[in-house]
Amino acid sequence: MIVWVAWAGSAAGYALLVLGALSLDQRIHTRAVAEALARHRATRPEPADAVPDEDLRLGVAAVAVLAQGDGSIHRAFFTVITDMVARGILKPDTEYDGTPTLALAHRDTCRPGASEAEAKLWSSAFHQNPASADPHSLMHPTADHLMTEGYLRGRGVYIDFERPCLFWSRTVAALTLPLAALETYVFLDWRYGLVAGWTSIAMIVVAWGLALPDGESPRELRLPVLTERGDQVVRQARARHAHLDPAKRPASQPYAPEEAAAAYAVFGEAAYDHFAAHTPGFADAVTGGAELRLASRAAEHLRRHRNDFIG
Repeated sequence: MIVWVAWAGSAAGYALLVLGALSLDQRIHTRAVAEALARHRATRPEPADAVPDEDLRLGVAAVAVLAQGDGSIHRAFFTVITDMVARGILKPDTEYDGTPTLALAHRDTCRPGASEAEAKLWSSAFHQNPASADPHSLMHPTADHLMTEGYLRGRGVYIDFERPCLFWSRTVAALTLPLAALETYVFLDWRYGLVAGWTSIAMIVVAWGLALPDGESPRELRLPVLTERGDQVVRQARARHAHLDPAKRPASQPYAPEEAAAAYAVFGEAAYDHFAAHTPGFADAVTGGAELRLASRAAEHLRRHRNDFIG
């Protein structure tokens, strides 16, 4: 009985030693992160004055990319779709089999001044639901332009950070080998040899984990996707279109043709739902287009894998 109590005490003592080392290293790490953030704030240049009407110059699709906040282009894609429906270029319709779709309201030439994305969607509407088009191929140039002009910095950009040495954890890891040897020696009696052996192996595995380097940067040191300049454009757009906020707009009041795209670009899904509620068939047509796109991707994935298998 005394031997088992001694064994349990040694295991608990080693566990407390490991937890104490991890706690101390975590405190050092937290302090280093706080200092890195403070240095970044101290060296960050003062934000430039907002350029008047910059949100108007960039256009509603670019504002949609910035307002989404993560550099994604999906809101921008559906902003263009919403704008074309609101202005009467596209209309909710049905295929010959009853499938909801978006079709051209008028089959004349594309309107003057249309963006490149709108022109491509207008052209695709002759043979497919424009909502089934690939958002990335259409809107990537917009996001790329925003990054080039300094409105986006991209994902995965971190503050410079030198990770502190895991002093206490590695000290415990270095002490583990003699401690494991002592554990084996103390319980060398054949009746406890198996327990001592497994305990020593567990200690060595824990020590190996403590000694492993951690090369990942802390998430709190990741910079926002939007730069200060991008934030300014979003603030401009929100102030300019505050009257379109669906939370403050009567449910019975539809958006005007020139308001729908800006509302969705700035306020997202809530504005989309408000517009769809006043546009019968719109939501079903957009959902149908998205499902067609996903089905097409699945079929393409299956075809590629089948060719890989055959080849």
